[in-house]
Amino acid sequence: MTHHIPYSKAWLVLLMLLCFAFAKAQLESSQWYFGEGAGIDFRTGQAIATDRGVMRTGEGCATISDATGNLLFYTDGSTVYNGNHEIMENGEGLQGDSSSTSSAVAVPLPESDDLYYIFTVDTDDLVYRNAQGLQYSIVDMRLNDGDGAVLADSKNTPVLGRTSEKLTAVENNSGTGFWIITQFEDQFYSYELLATGLNPQPVVSQVPPFIELLDYFITNVDVAAMRGYIKVNNTGTKIAAAHFSNNNLSDFDGVRSVLEARSRAFAQGGELYLYDFDNSTGVVSNPIALMTKEDRGSFYGVEFSPDGKYLYAEIDYLEPAQFFIYEFLGGEIAQFDLTATDVASSKQTIYQDRNELFRGALQLGLDGNIYHARIDQNAISVLNNPNDDGVPPTYRFNAIPLTPGRTSVYGLPIFVQSFFETFSIEVNDACLSDPVNYVLEANTDNFEVEWTFGDPGLGTANESVNQTGSINYNRSGTYQITAVITTPFQQITQRRNVTIFPQVTIEDIALEQTICDRGAGLTFFDLSQIPGSISTTPDQLVTLYPTEQNATNQINAIDTSLPYPGNMPQQYIYVRVENANCNVILPYELTVERCPIQVFNVLTPNGDGSNESLAIDNLRLIYEQFQLQIFNRYGRLVWEGNQESEDWDGTANVAGTNGDLLPAGTYFYTLVVDDPSVEKLTGYIYLTY
Repeated sequence: MTHHIPYSKAWLVLLMLLCFAFAKAQLESSQWYFGEGAGIDFRTGQAIATDRGVMRTGEGCATISDATGNLLFYTDGSTVYNGNHEIMENGEGLQGDSSSTSSAVAVPLPESDDLYYIFTVDTDDLVYRNAQGLQYSIVDMRLNDGDGAVLADSKNTPVLGRTSEKLTAVENNSGTGFWIITQFEDQFYSYELLATGLNPQPVVSQVPPFIELLDYFITNVDVAAMRGYIKVNNTGTKIAAAHFSNNNLSDFDGVRSVLEARSRAFAQGGELYLYDFDNSTGVVSNPIALMTKEDRGSFYGVEFSPDGKYLYAEIDYLEPAQFFIYEFLGGEIAQFDLTATDVASSKQTIYQDRNELFRGALQLGLDGNIYHARIDQNAISVLNNPNDDGVPPTYRFNAIPLTPGRTSVYGLPIFVQSFFETFSIEVNDACLSDPVNYVLEANTDNFEVEWTFGDPGLGTANESVNQTGSINYNRSGTYQITAVITTPFQQITQRRNVTIFPQVTIEDIALEQTICDRGAGLTFFDLSQIPGSISTTPDQLVTLYPTEQNATNQINAIDTSLPYPGNMPQQYIYVRVENANCNVILPYELTVERCPIQVFNVLTPNGDGSNESLAIDNLRLIYEQFQLQIFNRYGRLVWEGNQESEDWDGTANVAGTNGDLLPAGTYFYTLVVDDPSVEKLTGYIYLTY
C-alpha cells in the first residue's frame, strides 16, 4: 500500500517574486541616463541626480538595471555603456541613432538571468528613407566578469526594414514573454520575445492614421512625420501614439524653397491617437483620434498614469515662419480621461508655458510621477500626482536639478512598460497536496478581483474574490490562474500558469526502529534496510540525515552501510524522499530499550571451560548496581554478590562457609537491579560437576 504525505515540502525553484523569474521587475527602471551626461537614480524612492553618465544623446536612450537596482548598461541606440560607465565590449556600431525618438529599448530574455535584447530603430535627419529600420543585438552579462558584452553574431540582426522612430515594449498576457512594438505609416508591428528567442513574424495591425513618408526632393522634410513616442500602459491594454506632424505630399505642391518646405513639414500639426492593445495576441485595434492635424498641435511625449486612468501628452503649438523653420507659440501638458464616454472631449490642460522648445519626452518613474525632458535644461520637470486620485496633478518646471554641467535634451530612457505595472500576480508552483499560495500585489486598494484557478473539478473552490489565499489542486498538471481586476476606470485581466508536480510516495510502514541496550558503547542501529522499506517507487531517492535542518539543506547525510550508534533512549533521524521536483522530510524514531536480563540456569564448575560460572546476559554492562542472592533448597542463603563481585562459581561466601564448594543440586536465586521499573527476578539453577 502506498500513500501521499499531506505534510510534504516541495523541492522547487519559485518563479516571479514567488514564481516567475522575469515576469515582474523590481528596480530594473531605477537608474536613468540621458541627454548630455545626465542621470537620475530612483533607488532611494526619490529622484536623485547623478553625475557618472558618459552618454551624449539628443533624443533616444535606454537604461536597464537588475532587479535590485544595480546598473547593467545604457545606450543611445548606437553605443552601449556598461555598469562601470565604459563602452561595453563590442558595444559600438549598433544601428540605432541618438537622434531617433526611441532609439533603443532593453528587454530581458525570458527565463534568463543574463541575456538582454537591445532593440533599435534608426533615423536619418536628412533623408529618413535611408534609415536602417528595426534591429536587435544581444548582451550577455556573464562576459567580462559581469560587465557584459554584445554578442558579435547577434549584432544588428535585421527585424523590420522600414519603421518610424517609435518603439515600446510590454509583457505579454501569460507572463512568458514580451511584445516589442513599432509603427510605420498606418501599421503597427508587434514582435513577441519568448524564452526561445524573438519570433520574426510580427502581428501586423492596420489602423489609422496614415502617416506618409514623403518622397520629396528637399531633405529634412520627411523626418518630422516620423518623430514622436508610442507608449503602452503598464498592464498592456492601451497604446498611445504621438505623431509630431502629418504631412501629405500635396502640401508641398509648388514649394521650392528649402525654408518654406521645412517650415510646413514641422509646423502644420500632427496626430494623437489612442488604441486598444491585446497583449495576448499583439493586435492593435479601436483607433480613437484624441487630437488631429486640425488642432494644430505637434505631439511628441506621451505617458499613461500608473493606474491607467489617464493619458498625458506633451503638445507643441507651432506655425510656419518666414525667416525661421517655425515660430513657437507655446506648449502644454494635456490630460485625457480614459474612463470618459468621449475620451477626446475629456481633455484638460494641466500646464502650459511659452518657454522656448517645450518638446520633450514624458516618462513614468518608480515614484509614480511623470518626468518631462526639455532641451538644454540643467533640470527635469515633473508632473506630480498623475493618478489624479483626490489630489489634482501639478506640473513643476525644472523641479529636479541635474548635476552641474549635465543637461537634458529631448529624450528620456524608455523601458519595458510592465516594469511599472500596478497589479502583479504572485503564485508558486507546488507539489500535489501542497497548497498553492496566491496574492495580487497592488499599489492601490481601489479595486476588486475575481480569481479562477483553472480546474472546474474544484467546484466552488475554483473561484475566489480575495486578494490573497491558497488553493489545493487534486491532480498534478499545469493550470492557468486568471485574475480579473476591476478598478473604477478599467478592467484588467492577468493570467499566470502554475504547475502541480506529482508528489513522492512512501510505503505504509511504521517509521520507527527499536533495539536493546548492550551497554558500554556497544549499542548500534542497522539503518541499511530503511531506504528500501520506505520507497519502492522508481526514480525516487531516499536519504537519511541526523537533523531536519541537514535534510532540508541536504548536508551530512548518514552512511547507512555503517552501524549507527544508539547513544540515548530516544532520538530521531530524518528521512528525505525526493523525486525530480518534490520531496518530503519525515521524522524516523530510534528507540533504545534496556535488554531483558537473561539468567542461564546451568552451572558446571568442573574445569572444562564451559559454564564455569553463572552467566547472566545484559546485567553488568547495563545496570550500575544490582544484588544477586543464591539459596539452597532449604531456603538458606549461601552466596550473594553485586557489581563488585565475581560471578558465582558454585562456592559459598556467606559467614562461616566462605570458599566452600557447594554440593550438586538445585539452587534458587533472586536478582534486584537499580531500576524500579524492572521487577525482582527469581528462578532456579542446576549446579552439577
